[in-house]
Amino acid sequence: MAKGCLVICLVIVICGIGVLSKAAEPPALARLSGVEKERLAKLIAGAKKEGELIGYSGTWRPDVQAKMIPLFRQEYGLSDSDLKIKIISTRTGAIVTKISEELRAKVYKTDIVNTAPTSFYDDLIAKGEIMAYDSPEYKHFSPLVADPNLGPANPPYYISGKVTAYVITYNPQYIKEEIVHWKDVLKYKGKISCGDVSKSFSYTEAYLAIRKVIDKKFFQDLGKLKPFLLVSATDLLNKCVTGEYPIVLISSPNTVFRLNQKGAGLKIVFPPEGWPAVGWPVAILSRALHPNAAKLFIDFVHGESCQELFLNFAGDIMGRLGLKSKYPDYPKPIYELKGSINMDWRKVTQQERLDAREEFRRSVIEGK
Repeated sequence: MAKGCLVICLVIVICGIGVLSKAAEPPALARLSGVEKERLAKLIAGAKKEGELIGYSGTWRPDVQAKMIPLFRQEYGLSDSDLKIKIISTRTGAIVTKISEELRAKVYKTDIVNTAPTSFYDDLIAKGEIMAYDSPEYKHFSPLVADPNLGPANPPYYISGKVTAYVITYNPQYIKEEIVHWKDVLKYKGKISCGDVSKSFSYTEAYLAIRKVIDKKFFQDLGKLKPFLLVSATDLLNKCVTGEYPIVLISSPNTVFRLNQKGAGLKIVFPPEGWPAVGWPVAILSRALHPNAAKLFIDFVHGESCQELFLNFAGDIMGRLGLKSKYPDYPKPIYELKGSINMDWRKVTQQERLDAREEFRRSVIEGK
């Protein structure tokens, strides 16, 4: 009898250990089985061994990181002592300069990069400086951000889980008539500000896309109105809020979303002629010192939980299928916003970008 009880107790203990072991699994592992579970377990173990992840981002602001990094740790069961994460948030030009300097000096510190334009990544791919990594999460994305023939993507090196639309924003306290089309703004002399294409990588991409659907004359007419030009999206929109310049062209709606959360009451216009969707990929540098941690982070930022955070907290336009916005108008996933301009960005040359900046300078700044 005693022997039978011992056997029963051992079975209970063993089963209990199995249950506890399964319960202790981080959520990302618990959802998987088979080969994919083994792959992810190896990445997590490798990330713990590496102990660090270093990156740069033009979109993950400190308030966004304050939510996304704890979510990443929870998803994969990684404490701060397991993996130190340092992601520096700064402007696109500064990121391009920093990474270019690192590679030129052969000082390889950075693991992941999140910036624009995609041409920066494509140039690095041609030089063998971007790691090919076909994340299993990529298959859950709209072709608008994952098919290079339609949008900002170049798999297996990157897709654009997030895009920035460049549209029209106006303040209805000062502009009483509804604005719908690009050309509707041309009757508002002295009230228009615009992103300065001549000084910005991402605005240049936006301008190239807009020129597919709007002719050069629009920008020449805009130049005659002497719009106020700035690079900072936040500064442009602050002037819109105050009414100093109540119309903003080539405006990023995620910044508008954050201001409207504070009661700004600005209107976002996605013109039916079409609007640019500029990609902000995340990619791994080929000489990354922490490749397992980097791959894990790529999976995470393209995963459902992080994509939902970017959509509903940051107000970003995301590309993952099946996302649900908490808001009636904006933000929305890209496939619910009609009119994004399809571009095969791989075919746009550096000379075309330089020519676009010069055309903008002559049309808008010089008014020619």
